[in-house]
Amino acid sequence: MYTECRDKLKECLKQCGATGTIHTSRKKLRASGESRVFAVLFEDDSLSRNKNKRVYMDSAGKHKRRQKFDRNLTFSVVIGEYNIEKVQELYDKFLENIPDGIYVDGNYVYIEPTVADWMDDEDTIIRAKCAVQVKVVCKGGVYKDTDFAKADDAEITANKKEAAYDKEGDRDTGEGISCN
Repeated sequence: MYTECRDKLKECLKQCGATGTIHTSRKKLRASGESRVFAVLFEDDSLSRNKNKRVYMDSAGKHKRRQKFDRNLTFSVVIGEYNIEKVQELYDKFLENIPDGIYVDGNYVYIEPTVADWMDDEDTIIRAKCAVQVKVVCKGGVYKDTDFAKADDAEITANKKEAAYDKEGDRDTGEGISCN
């Protein structure tokens, strides 16, 4: 889920007009001497237990999917430029291009921008004159699929008298079975 979300955010930056390297580490971003910078930086991966179950059908039959954990990945997307108008333009295009979510291994992951911090050259460690840093949360989960037991595969034999009295005996004649 991490790589798919990071790659999708990088793709959105490219679609909005990002040129050059899109940094994925803080160290490389700080070392960058460019005034025009773009970055997708990992912030946090939080997990919380979830016991949801869902039944679904496909061509192979009926399946049960259990969600073991809710998983939220937080990224910071940085857009830095020479002037505030250009940053605003790229930021607006980024928000237009970011999808509501993506599919990762058949599971839907929501992509939600949450908070944007605007910085000028005195507030930032990068060389850009102004920048915006957007927190993006990718909400997904950890799932485990299980199948139902097929009734065709099970062989069940039961004797009513044996089940009733919990003893073995002749079911036709009733010999060896006593009622207490």
